[in-house]
Amino acid sequence: MSRQPFLERHGEHAVRVALDRLPFRIGRSKDADHTLPTREVSSFHAEIFEDEGGYAVRDLGSRNGTFVNGERIDLAPLFDGDIVHVAHEEFRFVVGEAAFGDERTLASPGTVQEALIHESTALERVLTQRAVTAVFQPIVRLADRAVVAYETLGRPQVAVARYGIGELFRIASTRGAGARLSRLFRSVALADLTQLPARPAAIFFNLHPQEMTEPDELDAELRAIVDALGPGQRAVIEIHESAVTDLAAMKRIRAQLRELGLHLAYDDFGAGQSRLMELVEVPPDFLKLDMSLVRDIDRSGKRQELVRALVHVMTDLGIAVLAEGVEREGESEACVELGCALGQGYLYGRPRPAAG
Repeated sequence: MSRQPFLERHGEHAVRVALDRLPFRIGRSKDADHTLPTREVSSFHAEIFEDEGGYAVRDLGSRNGTFVNGERIDLAPLFDGDIVHVAHEEFRFVVGEAAFGDERTLASPGTVQEALIHESTALERVLTQRAVTAVFQPIVRLADRAVVAYETLGRPQVAVARYGIGELFRIASTRGAGARLSRLFRSVALADLTQLPARPAAIFFNLHPQEMTEPDELDAELRAIVDALGPGQRAVIEIHESAVTDLAAMKRIRAQLRELGLHLAYDDFGAGQSRLMELVEVPPDFLKLDMSLVRDIDRSGKRQELVRALVHVMTDLGIAVLAEGVEREGESEACVELGCALGQGYLYGRPRPAAG
C-alpha cells in the first residue's frame, strides 16, 4: 500500500480525511474538497499541496486564519504529526498507509480518553489565563441600516484553546463550567465597551443557561453590566430559545431585568422547538430569528409566509423582530418587506474587536 497524506480529527466527531487530490482545498463552501460547515471558516479557507517532494499549507486569505502548531501562517511546510488549525477546527496532519479513503472512524477508548484530557486541559488554561478576546457585531435598523446596537461575542485565543467558541462552550457545559466561561467572556467585553468607535443605543449580552440556575451570581453579573453602560445606553440580555422552558423562572428573571432597567431578547428563535407559550406569557423586548429561517428567505415563499405571520403577532405584542445571519442583499430586502425591524449578519458587519 502506498503512503499518502491525511487529516485526522479526534474527539466526539472523529474523522480521517484522505488528501487524495492535491492541491486540496478546505473551507465552508460545498465546492471545497473538504467542507467545514461553520461560520468561523471562510468559504475557501486554506489549501494543502505538494511542495518540493513534501507538503505545504497555504492560507487563502481567510478571516480567522490558518495555524500550524499554534502559529498563524500564510504559507508553511507540513510534516507528519503537525497540528493544523483551520480557524478553530483542529486537525493532525499524518502521512500513512492509504488503506482506506475519506471516512469517519470510531475512536478507540484510549483516543477518547486522550481527547477528554485534552479538552479539560484546554478549558482550564482558558479559564485560568483568561485567554479570551471580545468582539462586537453591529445590529442595524433595517429601514436605513443605521447601527443601533452591538452584540458582544467572544473568541478563545487559538494558541491556548485550539477549540472554536462552540466547541469550547460544549466542553465547559458538560463539565458544569458553562456559566463560568460565559462570565469570563462577558467581563472581557465589559472592559472593552469604552473602546467602541461610537456609542450605540444598546449592547446585547448572551446569558448561558447554567447562569439561570445561579441567582446570586446572576444578580452580580447584571449589576456589573448596568455599571459599565455609558450615558444613554441600555443593555439587552439574550436567552437562547431552548432555555426558555420554565415559565416561573423566566418571570422571575424578567422581573429582575426590569428592576435593573435591562431588556430581554429570545435568541435563535426557530432553531429548535420554539415555544410560543413563553412568548405570550413572558414576552421579550426583542425576538431574534435564527439564521436557519433567514438564510435564502427571498427564495422561499413558505418561510416568508411563516415569518410574515410571526412578525405580525410580535408587533401586536410590542416585540421587535431581529433577523440574524443576513448575508445577501436579497435576504435583507425580504426581511424589510416582511416587517423585521432590525438586522444582524455579515452583510452589515462582521464581529470585530472594539478598537478595530
